[in-house]
Amino acid sequence: PVVIENGERNDLMVNWSGIEDIEAEPTRIWLCREKETDEWQPLRHVDCKALNKTPDQPVVIENGRATADPTWGKMRYNYIRGELFLTSATWFMKTEDENDKKKTFLIPMEESDALVVEQLYQNAVYAASSYGKGINSITSQIPFVDGKYRVELVKQNGQYTMRKVPIGWFAKSYDLQRGYGPYTLEGEEDEDELGPVNHLVFAIHGIGEAMFHKDDFRFVLSMKDEMTRLRIQIQKRQIESWKKACETAKKKGTPKPPPPNRVEVVPIIWYDRIHSSSNELMQSLQATTLNTIPALREIANDVVFDILMYMTPNFCYNVLECVTDQIIATYDMFKKHHPDFVSNGGKFSLVGHSLGSVICWDLLSILKEEQTPKKDEHGVHITKDGFSSDVGYQQYASTEVKNRASYGSWGPSLPKALNRHLPFEPDFVLFLGSPLGQFLTLRGAHPVFDELREASGENTEISPFTLPCNSVHNVFSPSDVVAYRIEPLLLPRGTSDVPPPVYLTAQGQGVRLHVKAKQLSVNIQKTMDDTKKSMNIFMAGLRDQATSLLQQLDERNGGEAKRAKTEEAEESDAPLAFPLAGKQRRLDFQLQPNLIDSEYLSAVTAHSSYWGNTDVMDYIIDLTNSTEESSDDAEMAEPTK
Repeated sequence: PVVIENGERNDLMVNWSGIEDIEAEPTRIWLCREKETDEWQPLRHVDCKALNKTPDQPVVIENGRATADPTWGKMRYNYIRGELFLTSATWFMKTEDENDKKKTFLIPMEESDALVVEQLYQNAVYAASSYGKGINSITSQIPFVDGKYRVELVKQNGQYTMRKVPIGWFAKSYDLQRGYGPYTLEGEEDEDELGPVNHLVFAIHGIGEAMFHKDDFRFVLSMKDEMTRLRIQIQKRQIESWKKACETAKKKGTPKPPPPNRVEVVPIIWYDRIHSSSNELMQSLQATTLNTIPALREIANDVVFDILMYMTPNFCYNVLECVTDQIIATYDMFKKHHPDFVSNGGKFSLVGHSLGSVICWDLLSILKEEQTPKKDEHGVHITKDGFSSDVGYQQYASTEVKNRASYGSWGPSLPKALNRHLPFEPDFVLFLGSPLGQFLTLRGAHPVFDELREASGENTEISPFTLPCNSVHNVFSPSDVVAYRIEPLLLPRGTSDVPPPVYLTAQGQGVRLHVKAKQLSVNIQKTMDDTKKSMNIFMAGLRDQATSLLQQLDERNGGEAKRAKTEEAEESDAPLAFPLAGKQRRLDFQLQPNLIDSEYLSAVTAHSSYWGNTDVMDYIIDLTNSTEESSDDAEMAEPTK
């Protein structure tokens, strides 16, 4: 801001410290924070510009995820519950982090104080210019309106700076900064490069969310923070893949591909419906909990309690009602902010983690019942007394059941019918670390699936059961003690040779080298075992007898036995296709193990690590791309021994 003409008036040359914004009028920066004790964080650059254009009315920011209201000083989320404090500033106080003295952060100044500071700064700039009388000619101190502090123009180490100084004793002084300075918010640049949003994913949390939301528990991110991180990481990987594709196109001399469309992920929070402080059961549970080993007892109360409560019809109803209401409200709000989303081919999907996957299944069960003209007695079950369920394991324990299917159900047990349902059919449904296999077993669903297969009249071993969605995917870590498979329940009871799950791989990528090596080792061992058995058969003379018998049959029947055997082998080698899986054909997908991996050590973190797993992120990207390619070429995982 200083003007020096032809080297004259060298005494007027001024070096400034803390002047990040040198414009004649500083740019106003908008900031937010969740609690008054939190550090203020700047909004995205594009959102600051939008607010500066209309600073007196609400503005939709974050690509529709929030609305900033400058009048009330609030930033409200549009798709989830919650709000933040909102403010703006042109001048900031610099202060040190109490835990790290090398780190400084900025505190926005009140508007009345900022005007005083700006007045002194402009006076100094003018005085130091060729039009002024020198910086020493101005008053270097101006008191603030509150009378407790003043702003001073201070020269230190050859540089001038603005400082907030207390009038009196025992108060702290602050160096001041004009403008926030350059900053980069994680994910902002990537999101700006992407195309318009074309997929909205509702993510439903599982067990333990009540514990993860507590201020003193920071080992696992809350669902809201986890989904923010997931969205940012997905967009980062989308941009990285797109830039590689652009480089390839450039080398080939072909047109650059368009940027991928944006994926929005919205968390659905239901834990407070069960863990409400006004809940009588929670009050009784807290009263009876021992004071010893509080950390472990907290896990029992906040984690195990979720499962036990969801298995009761009343709490199951409350949770499903809570989740359905949130999805409907978000669905309507999202379409309001993106009116062309559906007409442009936008899709909706569900992801459920842990118990959240059971909730997803039950929401689809209710939707299936709504779409089916004739009520299925094995679908959503309405209990007789409104509390205890009279299907599944409770009947197995109390009655000598001859026809298991008659007491089985694949849907939830509720005290009354839920009068609302999902407003859309999901494009895909993804289960992560799901205990659904256990829940369906306890509901007695396996005999029901068998009965459906027998009633279909089709010559297949796979149940034709489906849900109203394009595809279902059950992803799990082999070390996750909470996770269960689903495919065996759709095969006949007593099936001994259950097919192994498929390794989860991103589109166009295969199984990693160290996993292939492990598979090869297992296959070699299996071949050696088979060879040993064959040698035993040979030594006993059984092979010769079998060969002779086949030759006689072939000669007698013109090779019919041989052809039948070949056709049977080809039929058995045909890839499995579960109707419930949709175009992917398979349901169960196992995460690939790390190069150095211990199942027992991994079990500690396996259930909470899905959201940060890069294979899961890539798989979600593949699913939201809506490609017609299936995972037929996915490599099979040998069962862990």
